[in-house]
Amino acid sequence: MFKTEIEYRKDTLFVQVFGPLTRRNISKLKRKLYYILTEYGIGHVVMNITEATPFDSDEFYRFLDEYDIEFGGELEIVK
Repeated sequence: MFKTEIEYRKDTLFVQVFGPLTRRNISKLKRKLYYILTEYGIGHVVMNITEATPFDSDEFYRFLDEYDIEFGGELEIVK
């Protein structure tokens, strides 16, 4: 089951991802994350994907490229 926990503190958005990180779930994550970042103007994001299995790495890195183009802020990935 795919699940995210999102918390904002100390000018940083922390995103914890659990479950399969498939193309469909990455799309859901992207919509949710982009909405929050656009709405609140957050520039620093820490995303923990240690509990994300299975993991579609090609689609995830495509998402990271899109994020960089769209927002260009600080995005830290914890593996």
